[in-house]
Amino acid sequence: MAKVAIIVLEGTELKESVAKIRHAMIYSKEIKASGNEIIIIFDGNGTKWLDIISNETSEYDFLNKLFKEITEMGIIYRACGFCSARKEVRESLSKKNIIFLSEYEGHPDAGKLINEGYQIIII
Repeated sequence: MAKVAIIVLEGTELKESVAKIRHAMIYSKEIKASGNEIIIIFDGNGTKWLDIISNETSEYDFLNKLFKEITEMGIIYRACGFCSARKEVRESLSKKNIIFLSEYEGHPDAGKLINEGYQIIII
C-alpha cells in the first residue's frame, strides 16, 4: 500500500484551474480505490478552491458533487493554516470544520510527510 499526498496550490484565477482541481479529486478517488492511503492538502491559492468546493452549491456544482464523493469515500483533506488566513478563507473554512495544518512556520510540513512515507504530487 502506497501513501500519497496531493498538494493543491492552484488558484482560482484561470479557467484551466477548474480542470486541475477536478483532476486532483479524481486522482484521489483512483488512489483510494486502489487501496492506497491518500490525503489532499489545499495550500497557497488552493485554499480558495477548498472554500468553493466545500460549499453545498456554487457555480462549480460538478466540483461540489465530486468533493462530496471524496468526502463520503473517507478521503482526508486539510488546509494550510497560514495560507487560509492570507487568502481570507480561514473563517469560512473554520465554520465548515476544516482542519488546518500549521506544522512548519504556519504551513503543512512536506518533510514530515516524506518521513512518514508519503509520495507527494503537487497540482
